[in-house]
Amino acid sequence: MSASLRRLSLSLAALLLVGLASAQNARFDEGVQAYQSGDLDGAIEAFKEVLANNPGDEEAYRMLDTVEDRVMLDMLLERGELGQLAERFLKKATLGHATVAADPSGASDVVDRLMDGDEVERQRALTELQATYRSWAVPALVGPLGDASDVDRRVIAIQALRHLGSDAVMPLIAVTGADDDLTRRNAASVLGSLGDPRAAPALAWMATNDADPVTAQLASEALNRVGAGGGDPAGLSQALALRYFNGEPAVVAAYEAPSVVWEWVDRKLQGRAVLGGLYRFEVAEQFALLALENGAGNEARPLLAAIHAAMKAEITEAQRLPEMDGNALLEEAAAGLADLDVNLALAGSARGVGLSLCLSGDGRNVPAAQAMMAAMNGSPAEMTALRAALGDSDGTVAFGASMALARHGVSEPSVVGTLSGALASLPARLAISIGDTGLSGEAPGWALLSSTTVADGLLRAKMFPPKDVVVLREGLQGVTLDAMVYGLRGDPRTAAVPIIVVTNDTDQIESLYGDVVSKVVTRAGWDDVAEVAGDRTDVQQRALARAGHAAEVLAGLTADAVRGIGTQVGAALSAGADDGVKLAVLRLVAHAGLTDALSQTEALFDDASDDVRIAAMNAAASIYARNGGASSAEAALALLDAAAEDGEVAQAAAAALGQLGGIAALDLRRAVR
Repeated sequence: MSASLRRLSLSLAALLLVGLASAQNARFDEGVQAYQSGDLDGAIEAFKEVLANNPGDEEAYRMLDTVEDRVMLDMLLERGELGQLAERFLKKATLGHATVAADPSGASDVVDRLMDGDEVERQRALTELQATYRSWAVPALVGPLGDASDVDRRVIAIQALRHLGSDAVMPLIAVTGADDDLTRRNAASVLGSLGDPRAAPALAWMATNDADPVTAQLASEALNRVGAGGGDPAGLSQALALRYFNGEPAVVAAYEAPSVVWEWVDRKLQGRAVLGGLYRFEVAEQFALLALENGAGNEARPLLAAIHAAMKAEITEAQRLPEMDGNALLEEAAAGLADLDVNLALAGSARGVGLSLCLSGDGRNVPAAQAMMAAMNGSPAEMTALRAALGDSDGTVAFGASMALARHGVSEPSVVGTLSGALASLPARLAISIGDTGLSGEAPGWALLSSTTVADGLLRAKMFPPKDVVVLREGLQGVTLDAMVYGLRGDPRTAAVPIIVVTNDTDQIESLYGDVVSKVVTRAGWDDVAEVAGDRTDVQQRALARAGHAAEVLAGLTADAVRGIGTQVGAALSAGADDGVKLAVLRLVAHAGLTDALSQTEALFDDASDDVRIAAMNAAASIYARNGGASSAEAALALLDAAAEDGEVAQAAAAALGQLGGIAALDLRRAVR
């Protein structure tokens, strides 16, 4: 047996000392026996089965708490699927980031043990900091890191931060803004030793601008070690902000999205919990502002506008999710919507390039583009970007562009045609396929997003607009099915989305995940997608809202510009729209005198709410005045009957009848009260 396998076998044996009575620990025992016999595949399957049962965070923590510290570290260093399983257990043992974020003060007690304990106690403290507190351990280590009176405490703190690895990077970047030179120097030194390129902008700023020459020199050396020697702060900050905005997997965790933004405030390091979906935009904003401060100017402003539009879209879309009702982080984020609107207004013509950023590359963000277009004005740069968006293949983007252009008086056929098409059309529902699932092309009422990589696929699955179905391929490189499934189930944006798993071993996956996923198949088709998707009323609601907005904007254009869309308007009146949409469409009919929509308008004389009936009669009166009589005798008789009623209905019917000169006197007498 190899040394690494022996170390992992010992670590797994130690895990079994806790809770032997549980069925999960019995399965762990089978895994240990498989390891000891050299059956690595059998051991992997055993541990995957335990993880498929989704043990609680506290239970996983108790399992790992008894593992010898050195053995635990060796387990984490394992490569391949064994290492991934070990990391999965470690992540579950964090007791939940939300719990730690609510009371991270316990890290201080662990750091005290780290500083004052013997070697064994220090190793246990290191493991606890990584397993339980992770990035939340850094604030407790900042004091020792800058302790000028005790070199040993500084060394231990530096070692602990290096041990935390990537979890320490973002907090340490904030620490580079500390007030005292020693803390900044040591933060720069640790960042350099970690070699994480995310630290480059902060290190470049220190190397260029720090008032202390020694700190500046150390930062310059650290900058070389992260592979960005000689880079300017503005360019590095701008580039990293764009990577976060685009959601590049290399900088954004795809399976367990971080939700803490770190800042140096009031002379100390502070973590601010944010919505998981907002995290990358919050960090992007930090680096874009750093770029602006370092002279990026015109390059940073459009990116900031795009970031603010994305943040607004993320918040407003999250507010639509029933799963997010009462979420404290969402409520806190929503309180900042007014500030985001102000920032978008201040962006001015930079919104034009900002819109292009929202719609370009792998970071394409349609909800952000919609939020941007709603805020756009009529500057040349903005109008150019809107005209480009009008030709976008995504109908929702083209619709948003046409709305913005129409608001600024553009009544070209392409604008009017896009808006009229929205009056009675329904948006496609969205499925996302991750890996080779067999799902391809499109189906009536459906659109497909595809990704060949897990990191990109999970990120896009969680992005708004919400997906109707997620289709996963089991056995993708670099991640277990357990991590994918529970990564989706643990996020409010995808917690209720049906999941289809594609696998060669349907029986086993069904037995492990049958209660968590909607369907297990060998190849997925559109019939499978339709089967698990069910109804989604939100699709209809959004379509109706777009139709109402389109009708209102079209009614603001000249009658000549919209006179050719009567057929689409008539279809909108015949569709199952609610009263709000019908009233907006009828105002458009009256405004433009749309004869092609007359019969559908008349159909509402006696088969609708009173408000809609009155609006229909007023619209018909407008058409009669311009073009002559009713489309049928039945419509005229319906008006006669309505004129015999009371109040506003009778008044509207009389006004329409007044435009019909061809009704016999006998019929007219029926309307006299």
